Amino acid sequence: MTLIILAASGCSAEQAASPAAPAPPPAAVATPTPSPAQVATLQLPIADYMLTPRQSAELKWLNAEKVAVCMKQYGFDLPVAPSPVVSPSDSLMFRRYGVTDPASVSTWGYHLPRGDNAAPKATLSPAENAVLLGRDAAGKPMTSSNGQSVPTGGCQGKVNTELASLQPGGPGSSGGTSQLVAQTKGESFAHSMADPRVQEVFGHWSECMRGKGFSTPNPLDAGADLPSVKEPKPDATEIRMAQADVDCKARTNLLGIWFAVEADYQKAAIARQPQAFAALKAERDAQAARIEQLVAGLAGR
Repeated sequence: MTLIILAASGCSAEQAASPAAPAPPPAAVATPTPSPAQVATLQLPIADYMLTPRQSAELKWLNAEKVAVCMKQYGFDLPVAPSPVVSPSDSLMFRRYGVTDPASVSTWGYHLPRGDNAAPKATLSPAENAVLLGRDAAGKPMTSSNGQSVPTGGCQGKVNTELASLQPGGPGSSGGTSQLVAQTKGESFAHSMADPRVQEVFGHWSECMRGKGFSTPNPLDAGADLPSVKEPKPDATEIRMAQADVDCKARTNLLGIWFAVEADYQKAAIARQPQAFAALKAERDAQAARIEQLVAGLAGR
């Protein structure tokens, strides 16, 4: 289902290349206001060249599982979730434009939600930590433990090396194209922030926030100055502000407009380097296949 449609892009390659010279507003932009459930399903063009949230979760689980296998060789048991757990933060869209979920902010305000499907956490002993990182408490390299040699960088270093080609920006088959994802995401975000279409809706959003008793120039700064954001839990003021933030985004269609504009810049960036992005997609596909193979080999260990 297409949620966002730009009637006219109004964006040339030269204009998209510089945040200092953003594209002029198009004559019309059709941008339906996405519901909270729809926001989670929005997909920027660059997502076609990235691991999916599920694959990203599998990669994190694979890292933890392989570290646990290594640590077991030295007599240490580390807790690992029985299977990959996908969290909202695995999505590219998670809080990309600030808070968006009214149910979440009613409890957590601007804090990151906690306690949902959290992976087990381990409190490591000095001996376990030394084998994990490959150095003792004094920072000296750990060469052996329980009569076995410890790899450089410990179990974590060993696994990082084994999975390097699967990590975002790692030494994949296409070399430098691995950096295109981070570059494109960063540049499109900067271009969209400077774009007059987004600046205009920021103004409408700020006016809405002032009407609710809060003064802030843009959604990314919202809540940053509240004392409670540094505390373990939000207070009532933080929750009220976050609720106002989400409501004003809906009233002004900030999410729909910002998403459409950033998608426009990403499409232009991808169109300028078709061969590089084709290589990047092939690299992503190879990484995804390898992750699936490795997860299947370790599942049910």
